[in-house]
Amino acid sequence: MLITISEAAEILSLKSRGSIYRKINSGELKTIAGADGPMIERDGLEHRWANITRKRSDSPSPKIAAAPQPPPSRPTERSDEPPDYNESRARSEFEKANLLELERKTKEGLLLPREDVERAQAAALAISKTRLLGVPSTAKQRIPHLSLEEVEILTTLIRDALDELSSWGAAA
Repeated sequence: MLITISEAAEILSLKSRGSIYRKINSGELKTIAGADGPMIERDGLEHRWANITRKRSDSPSPKIAAAPQPPPSRPTERSDEPPDYNESRARSEFEKANLLELERKTKEGLLLPREDVERAQAAALAISKTRLLGVPSTAKQRIPHLSLEEVEILTTLIRDALDELSSWGAAA
Protein backbone atom coordinates (compact mmCIF):
# COMPACT_ATOMS: atom_id res chain seq x y z
CA MET A 1 0.00 0.00 0.00
CA LEU A 2 1.33 3.46 -0.90
CA ILE A 3 0.98 6.48 1.42
CA THR A 4 1.79 10.18 1.12
CA ILE A 5 4.73 11.82 2.84
CA SER A 6 2.35 13.54 5.30
CA GLU A 7 0.83 10.18 6.24
CA ALA A 8 4.33 8.71 6.65
CA ALA A 9 5.30 11.57 8.97
CA GLU A 10 2.17 10.94 11.05
CA ILE A 11 2.84 7.19 11.24
CA LEU A 12 6.45 7.80 12.29
CA SER A 13 5.33 10.40 14.89
CA LEU A 14 7.41 13.14 13.29
CA LYS A 15 6.55 16.79 13.92
CA SER A 16 7.10 17.75 10.30
CA ARG A 17 7.79 16.21 6.91
CA GLY A 18 11.26 17.79 6.73
CA SER A 19 13.10 14.73 7.99
CA ILE A 20 11.41 12.53 5.42
CA TYR A 21 12.23 14.96 2.59
CA ARG A 22 15.88 15.06 3.70
CA LYS A 23 16.08 11.26 3.62
CA ILE A 24 14.42 11.21 0.18
CA ASN A 25 16.81 13.86 -1.20
CA SER A 26 19.85 12.01 0.18
CA GLY A 27 18.64 8.81 -1.48
CA GLU A 28 18.19 6.92 1.80
CA LEU A 29 14.40 6.61 1.40
CA LYS A 30 12.85 5.51 -1.91
CA THR A 31 9.63 7.00 -3.27
CA ILE A 32 7.25 6.12 -6.08
CA ALA A 33 5.70 8.81 -8.26
CA GLY A 34 1.98 9.05 -7.60
CA ALA A 35 -0.91 11.20 -8.77
CA ASP A 36 -0.72 13.27 -5.54
CA GLY A 37 3.08 13.57 -5.54
CA PRO A 38 5.76 11.23 -4.20
CA MET A 39 4.41 8.16 -2.42
CA ILE A 40 6.11 5.82 0.06
CA GLU A 41 5.53 2.10 0.52
CA ARG A 42 3.67 1.61 3.83
CA ASP A 43 4.75 -2.00 4.46
CA GLY A 44 7.87 -2.07 6.66
CA LEU A 45 8.11 1.74 6.86
CA GLU A 46 8.91 1.77 10.59
CA HIS A 47 11.66 -0.83 10.13
CA ARG A 48 13.22 1.02 7.19
CA TRP A 49 13.02 4.34 9.06
CA ALA A 50 14.70 2.81 12.12
CA ASN A 51 17.55 1.52 9.93
CA ILE A 52 17.94 4.89 8.21
CA THR A 53 17.89 6.99 11.37
CA ARG A 54 19.87 4.63 13.60
CA LYS A 55 22.48 6.54 15.57
CA ARG A 56 25.74 6.48 13.72
CA SER A 57 29.04 6.20 15.51
CA ASP A 58 30.51 9.01 13.42
CA SER A 59 27.75 11.52 14.19
CA PRO A 60 28.36 14.00 16.99
CA SER A 61 26.33 13.51 20.14
CA PRO A 62 24.10 16.38 21.25
CA LYS A 63 25.52 18.66 23.91
CA ILE A 64 23.69 18.78 27.24
CA ALA A 65 23.75 22.04 29.18
CA ALA A 66 25.60 21.63 32.46
CA ALA A 67 26.63 23.80 35.35
CA PRO A 68 29.35 26.26 34.38
CA GLN A 69 32.80 24.83 34.81
CA PRO A 70 35.90 26.90 35.39
CA PRO A 71 38.08 27.22 32.32
CA PRO A 72 40.99 24.82 32.20
CA SER A 73 43.95 26.27 33.99
CA ARG A 74 47.51 25.95 32.92
CA PRO A 75 50.36 25.63 35.37
CA THR A 76 51.25 29.04 36.67
CA GLU A 77 54.59 29.75 35.09
CA ARG A 78 56.12 33.12 34.56
CA SER A 79 56.83 33.71 30.92
CA ASP A 80 57.46 36.70 28.75
CA GLU A 81 54.51 35.98 26.46
CA PRO A 82 51.05 37.18 27.50
CA PRO A 83 48.35 34.59 28.23
CA ASP A 84 45.92 33.59 25.51
CA TYR A 85 43.25 36.29 25.23
CA ASN A 86 40.28 33.91 25.05
CA GLU A 87 41.46 31.84 28.00
CA SER A 88 42.16 34.94 30.05
CA ARG A 89 38.77 36.41 29.24
CA ALA A 90 37.02 33.12 30.06
CA ARG A 91 38.71 33.03 33.47
CA SER A 92 37.81 36.64 34.10
CA GLU A 93 34.15 36.11 33.17
CA PHE A 94 33.96 32.99 35.34
CA GLU A 95 35.33 34.85 38.36
CA LYS A 96 33.02 37.83 37.75
CA ALA A 97 30.04 35.46 37.68
CA ASN A 98 31.16 33.92 40.98
CA LEU A 99 31.50 37.35 42.61
CA LEU A 100 28.08 38.44 41.38
CA GLU A 101 26.54 35.26 42.77
CA LEU A 102 28.17 35.89 46.15
CA GLU A 103 26.90 39.47 46.20
CA ARG A 104 23.39 38.31 45.30
CA LYS A 105 23.37 35.68 48.05
CA THR A 106 24.66 38.24 50.56
CA LYS A 107 21.90 40.70 49.66
CA GLU A 108 19.30 37.91 49.97
CA GLY A 109 20.60 37.17 53.46
CA LEU A 110 21.86 33.71 52.54
CA LEU A 111 25.47 34.60 53.36
CA LEU A 112 26.75 36.35 56.46
CA PRO A 113 30.12 37.92 57.26
CA ARG A 114 32.51 35.36 58.74
CA GLU A 115 33.31 37.50 61.80
CA ASP A 116 29.61 37.77 62.73
CA VAL A 117 29.13 34.02 62.48
CA GLU A 118 32.27 33.29 64.52
CA ARG A 119 31.19 35.77 67.21
CA ALA A 120 27.68 34.27 67.45
CA GLN A 121 29.05 30.73 67.54
CA ALA A 122 31.55 31.60 70.29
CA ALA A 123 28.77 33.20 72.37
CA ALA A 124 26.52 30.15 71.93
CA LEU A 125 29.33 27.79 72.94
CA ALA A 126 30.21 29.90 76.01
CA ILE A 127 26.57 29.88 77.15
CA SER A 128 26.34 26.09 76.59
CA LYS A 129 29.54 25.47 78.56
CA THR A 130 28.35 27.64 81.47
CA ARG A 131 24.97 25.90 81.57
CA LEU A 132 26.51 22.43 81.46
CA LEU A 133 29.03 23.22 84.21
CA GLY A 134 26.12 24.45 86.34
CA VAL A 135 24.27 21.12 86.11
CA PRO A 136 25.97 19.45 89.13
CA SER A 137 25.14 22.30 91.54
CA THR A 138 21.56 22.49 90.20
CA ALA A 139 21.25 18.73 90.62
CA LYS A 140 22.48 19.03 94.25
CA GLN A 141 19.82 21.70 94.94
CA ARG A 142 17.00 19.66 93.37
CA ILE A 143 18.16 16.30 94.70
CA PRO A 144 19.33 17.09 98.25
CA HIS A 145 20.34 13.50 99.09
CA LEU A 146 23.21 13.59 96.50
CA SER A 147 26.57 13.31 98.18
CA LEU A 148 29.50 15.57 97.39
CA GLU A 149 31.25 12.62 95.71
CA GLU A 150 28.30 12.17 93.32
CA VAL A 151 28.31 15.87 92.51
CA GLU A 152 32.09 15.67 91.83
CA ILE A 153 31.49 12.65 89.54
CA LEU A 154 28.89 14.65 87.59
CA THR A 155 31.28 17.60 87.32
CA THR A 156 34.11 15.34 86.13
CA LEU A 157 31.88 13.64 83.51
CA ILE A 158 30.68 16.98 82.16
CA ARG A 159 34.22 18.42 82.01
CA ASP A 160 35.47 15.28 80.23
CA ALA A 161 32.65 15.55 77.70
CA LEU A 162 33.42 19.25 77.12
CA ASP A 163 37.14 18.52 76.72
CA GLU A 164 36.35 15.77 74.23
CA LEU A 165 34.09 18.10 72.25
CA SER A 166 36.69 20.86 72.21
CA SER A 167 39.43 18.51 71.01
CA TRP A 168 37.09 17.09 68.35
CA GLY A 169 36.52 20.59 66.93
CA ALA A 170 40.28 21.20 66.77
CA ALA A 171 40.93 17.91 64.96
CA ALA A 172 38.28 18.58 62.31
